[in-house]
Amino acid sequence: MTDIQSIRTTISDNNDELVVHAADNFSQFPRRDAAVTSKCDRALASARADDLVVLRGELDQDYHRWLRSHSLGTDHVVAYNMPPCGETLSELIVANPEPVKMKISEIGRKPVYAPWFSTQMESAAAKVLGASLFGATEADTLKHNDKATFKALCQRLNVPVVEGVAFAMHPDDSANFEQMKSLVEGYLSVRDTVIIRGTLGEAGMSLYKTTGDDLAELYQTIADSGEKVVLIEPFLNVSSTPNDQWAVSLDGSITHIGMIEQLCEQGMVHVGSLKGQGPSSQVIEAITSTSLKLVTEMAESGYRGVTGFDYIVTEEGIFPVENNARFNGSSFVHMILHNIEELMGPVPVWKFIKIKTAPCTFIELSKRIDSVLYDGSKLNSVFPFNCEDLSRTGNFAVVLLAEDMDQLHMLEISLKELGVKRG
Repeated sequence: MTDIQSIRTTISDNNDELVVHAADNFSQFPRRDAAVTSKCDRALASARADDLVVLRGELDQDYHRWLRSHSLGTDHVVAYNMPPCGETLSELIVANPEPVKMKISEIGRKPVYAPWFSTQMESAAAKVLGASLFGATEADTLKHNDKATFKALCQRLNVPVVEGVAFAMHPDDSANFEQMKSLVEGYLSVRDTVIIRGTLGEAGMSLYKTTGDDLAELYQTIADSGEKVVLIEPFLNVSSTPNDQWAVSLDGSITHIGMIEQLCEQGMVHVGSLKGQGPSSQVIEAITSTSLKLVTEMAESGYRGVTGFDYIVTEEGIFPVENNARFNGSSFVHMILHNIEELMGPVPVWKFIKIKTAPCTFIELSKRIDSVLYDGSKLNSVFPFNCEDLSRTGNFAVVLLAEDMDQLHMLEISLKELGVKRG
């Protein structure tokens, strides 16, 4: 049985439990470099007043005060005050759990640990805190995030997928490149472009398009990245890229969180999400039916937590292409919108985008965009979040809240005029 409700309620609907938000994305990137920054503070805006948020970095006091002035977020925050790189939040907690344990004891409710991505370390962090884990085992997390495994699951369930093959990388074998070249040329004989996807690549990493001319360079890049297996597929003409989010509660019940349109650069790299002019009812019905089949299989095999299925809508059909078996970037937007709508009513249209301005403090940012800044009452406004890196790089994210698509477009124009543009 499914219904549409908030992600927060699927984590726990028990008032005797304390949801501990540990929204650190570092655990998703075992090979991360300086380009991957911590995003723990997304939970500051999405948490309820009775939740606990744990940060690996510092708490931006000005941003936190702004949130609380609009009755958003929580006063229960623990910050480890660590630099932008280094250990994951769960590793920090396992090494020194006392700050979080003291806060849990002070609040006096049974904790439920809600991480971004579940590995053995998230399980260890939950255990050391005496918390239930809203997440899967590391084996299940990795299995369901693997693109080749997901494609095989779809085929087993008779769900149509894009044609293509899984190709094992063996850079030490001189014949390996020629084998890849032969496969790519086979697809290029009937298609203009081929896409090569690493099976565990995240956030646009290990994701390439080729017309064949640069294949030798791409092969070396993929080999250097450490990818063991890639998917080689024809690049289809895509008209829409919906993301359909679901959650499996700790008791195994399934909840439909909702469907949004993804915004992708070059047809591949996710840069934001839109809720407004959605797909047709026929597309929605087809995707929902397929997603339910997939998430039911996941739940029955033991998966717990949030998951998001990425689809492409093409002339050839509607195909699932990826399973984000973790919190998705827009998961926090769903929660933020739920909190805002409880305060000011429905938001008909919203858009989440990664954005950039000159490095500044939150106070400076709020002055810079004051004319469109969310004030708790006006609908057509800009809600900033994920401001953890704002003062260092100028990168952050916004949710544009609007009554219709025209107002949404005007907000984007206003931001550009104020020196804030797409990141």
